[in-house]
Formats: sequence, structure tokens, C-alpha cells
Amino acid sequence: MWVVSGLLVGTGAAVAATWLNAGVWMGKLYRAERRAKGREFDPSLEEVACLARHLVELRLLEMYDAGRIVVSRKGDVTATTTSTSTGPAGNFEAAAVRELGPTRTGDLQMLTKWLDDDAPPHAVRRRLVAAGLLNDRKLLDRASLAEESMVLVSFVVAVVGVAAFVYALVRHENWLLPLLAFPALFAVARLVITLVDMYGNFSRHTGLGSRVLSEARSADRREHAPMAVALAGLSALPAEHDLRICL
Repeated sequence: MWVVSGLLVGTGAAVAATWLNAGVWMGKLYRAERRAKGREFDPSLEEVACLARHLVELRLLEMYDAGRIVVSRKGDVTATTTSTSTGPAGNFEAAAVRELGPTRTGDLQMLTKWLDDDAPPHAVRRRLVAAGLLNDRKLLDRASLAEESMVLVSFVVAVVGVAAFVYALVRHENWLLPLLAFPALFAVARLVITLVDMYGNFSRHTGLGSRVLSEARSADRREHAPMAVALAGLSALPAEHDLRICL
């Protein structure tokens, strides 16, 4: 009987550990959102663009309007500046010039992809994470991994439970213990998974961030080109716009 008891204790400890691990990471994930609860936000154009995932496109439009890049119908973009300006816009321009390389020319879509993973957009995202509008990407990954671990543990509990029941029958030991204990343990693991699925928010935006972005979209300011691009990207520009043609 000590074999069955040992298996029960081991799987029980695994369920408890993964449960606690999931709770820790979920708690960290929602900490910033809880701190921001009840606050009102008036996001800047830059922050709206970041929430809508079009920050790079907004910055490229600003560079184009300032004459710092030119574009071609073939889809290429060329920097006309070595970026000596300072501040967030200057940091972005420096990143764009660096990504374009010595020729200062490259494909618009590739440049957009490269810049989205560069330092300036990451800085804006970190600010929105701290404000409780975006979920931290690393914490999202950890919380998702914790949920996946619980799914794996529940499967292990089922397999070990069957093995323990068969072992008890073969050894003519008390088979009621594995028959009752392991299904109960499996039910606990599945309950945790259900609760995480029900109440967990694994999306990029927090609930607050989704509300702020919805309010920005409902303000209907798309006649203003920068706001249109911030909310919908370069495809929101008029069909005859150089950047839209380049895209």
C-alpha cells in the first residue's frame, strides 16, 4: 500500500505546486491593472497607436511628413536624415536609419517589422504595461506556461491513478484508495484549469487597455491622418497617398 500512497502524495504535491505557480504568475500579471483600476486615462496619439499595434506606422508617417524619408512605388523607403534630433521621435529615427543600413534604403514592410521589435516601441509598451493598459509579454508567457503545466499534471494524475488502481488489484491491496483519491485529485486539477480559462486574460490588452482603445476608436477622429494611422495603420491613408501606394 505504501507504493499507492507514495504515488498519491507525489501527484498531490505536483498538483499543489503547479496550482501555486499558476496563482503566483496570474497575480503578477494583474498587479499593474489592479493598481490602475478606477483611474481615467487620456492616452496620447503615440499610446493609442501602441495599443492598436500601429506605433511604427505612425512614426513612419511622421517621418514622411517631415521629409525625413521618401518612398517609392516599388515598396522601398529611403531615409533622408542621419537623425540628429532627440527625444522619442529622434530615437525612432535613429533606429530606422540603423535598420536601413549603409544605403539607408529598404523594404517598407520589412522595416516596419524590424522597428516593431526595436527599443523605442518597447519603451512605449513598457510604459503602457506600467500604466495597466497592456499585459507584460513575459508574464503572459509565464502564465500560459503555468496553465499548460497544469494540463500536463492533470494528464499525469490520470495515468498514475489508473496505474495505481491496477497495481492495487494485482497485489490484492485496498483498491478503494486509488479509486477514490486519484479521481478527486484529477477533478481538482481540472477545476483549476477551468477557473484559469474562465477568469484568465491572456490577451495583449488588459481589460482597462481594451476599454481605452475602444473609446479612442469610438471618438471618430479618422479624418485626422495621424489618428487614422494610429488606429488602423497605413492602409487607412487615402489610396493616392505615397505611403499607401508604397505599402
